[in-house]
Order: sequence, then C-alpha cells, then structure tokens
Amino acid sequence: MNILFIDHECHKKTRSADFFVELLQKKNDVRMVYYKKAYGCQMSLDDKSWADVIVIWEFLLSRYALCCIDKPCIFVPMYDNEWGSFWQWKRIAWSGIGILSFCGKVSAHARSCGVDNILDVRYFPNPSDFPQMEGDPKRVFLWERDNLDRTVAERLFPSSDGYVFDIKRKDEFVGKSEFLERISKCGVVIAPRRKEGIGMAFLEAMAMGKCVVANDDATMNEYIRNGENGILFSLNAPRPVLIGDVERVIRNVQDSAVRLHDAWLADRSKIESFISHQSIASPPSWEKRQKIAWTYPLFVAEWVSFMLRKGLSNKWEKD
Repeated sequence: MNILFIDHECHKKTRSADFFVELLQKKNDVRMVYYKKAYGCQMSLDDKSWADVIVIWEFLLSRYALCCIDKPCIFVPMYDNEWGSFWQWKRIAWSGIGILSFCGKVSAHARSCGVDNILDVRYFPNPSDFPQMEGDPKRVFLWERDNLDRTVAERLFPSSDGYVFDIKRKDEFVGKSEFLERISKCGVVIAPRRKEGIGMAFLEAMAMGKCVVANDDATMNEYIRNGENGILFSLNAPRPVLIGDVERVIRNVQDSAVRLHDAWLADRSKIESFISHQSIASPPSWEKRQKIAWTYPLFVAEWVSFMLRKGLSNKWEKD
C-alpha cells in the first residue's frame, strides 16, 4: 500500500513521529510530506495520485476542507491541539476520516461528538532500548517547559529536604545520548508539560525505570497510577512529594514499563488492519460535504471564543 504521511516540519527535530513512520514502513511504501505552517499543507498532484491512503499527523490539512475529501484519510490528533472543539469534531464525523487516537480523553470527546470511525491505541517504548541505571532518588531532572519551572520543582522537592536538580533550560539544546545520560543519573523526572499528545519524554523516562512526577492530566494520567508506577500532582497547587513514595515507584516502575510495552505491541497489530479498512472506505456523500462546508463558520466562532477566553485566562494569571 502507498501511504502519504503528512507531518509538521518541527517533528524533523523532535522525531516524535518516527516510531509511527517506522511502523508503517514495515509493510507499506511511505512517502513523507513536511510543511511549516499548521493547517496550510499543499501536497503535489503527484503525491496525491500516488497515495492509497493519506495519514495526517497532529494538524489537519485545512481547517476549512479538513482533508483530501476524495482520498481515504487517517487523522492522528493530539490532546494539546484544539482537541476540545465540538463543531470541528462534528465535521470530522461527517467526513468519515479515520481517527487513530493515542489519548483516551481525545477519543471520549470525539465519540461524544459523533465520531465512530476511531481506533484507540497506547504507545510505549521498549525498555530494552534505554539505559537502566538506578539513579539517585534525591536527584531530580527538570526540563523547563509549559510553566513547569524551578519554582514548581522546589515545591514538589524542596532543596531543604536534600533534593538536587539537573535542569534543562527551555532554550538549551541537548543531544539524545547526553539527554539520556543526564536522566540516568536521576531517580526522579518531572514530566515537562502540563498535558501531552503522546508524551515521548515522560514515557522514555518511565521506560528507564525513573519515578515520573506529572501534572494530573492526559496523557500522563492514562499511564501513571498515582503512587504505584509514578506520581501525579496538581500544577495549580503542587505539594511536597514524600521520599517513600518515590522509592516505592522506583521499585515498581520497571515491571509496569514491561506491561505497558506489551500492551503497545498488542495495539500495534491493530493499526495495519485499521489502515487497510480505511483504504476501501467510501468518500462522504454530497449531503455530508455540504454540512462540512456550512458548519465551518460555527467552528470559527467556537475557535475565536476559545482564544478570547484563553487570552483572558492568561491575563488573569499574570495579574
């Protein structure tokens, strides 16, 4: 099967979609298209005619047209990008696009909006691909991103209790090997974002046997059982973490990581059949295409309202 994989150029650096592309390449011919502006991809006619299926990673091709309506498409949404829209998901439901979701919270919302062509999977890396060095339970790795900074880390792990921090700054570039080496020395890793689409950084830390401490939101709380294989906290009201809880998690997380990876292997086998089924799906009817077009203004109004609320919320936080 010929699969056209469409992704944002930023992922050339983060490599966050590599695991999925490699999975597709095992049984299919895959051609990559990268673009710089979200919702602004222009594929060539040659790419479009070549493809049997188009896989769209994170951003739809267009907020108006959604996808290539005359080609079978699969959309891989992320929780941190407009996942909560109602009218956009209604339009997606009418389009018949196949949804491959790595986040249960996204899946539940999509289904509540009428989407039924959806496959739920959970990615987890192979622990054997990562160093398994027991780190210092009082050494904490922090990657400063998304309002997770030294202030939050100090509330969770006070320096007065003997904790020390290895901090990766927002603008600091670190190669993969150095990044893993630094994490290896730590017993604790603070998940770097308040919410995730998949969450490669915290999943890899779990695969390394670290105690991951994460904001209580998806997708972190879909993998972490609080106090067992990780620790969840409220970013709005962080409280000190007990060293006993850290040590218990470190004892348990390796077994949990193996189980989570085994579950991913089972999920992975479902993806090929889902894509094959989508390749023979019928395009939406003319009536549904009209609905998609006519309800676009409702989505725009919804999106503007969301952005205004977000702006006011950020202003109140600063004040």
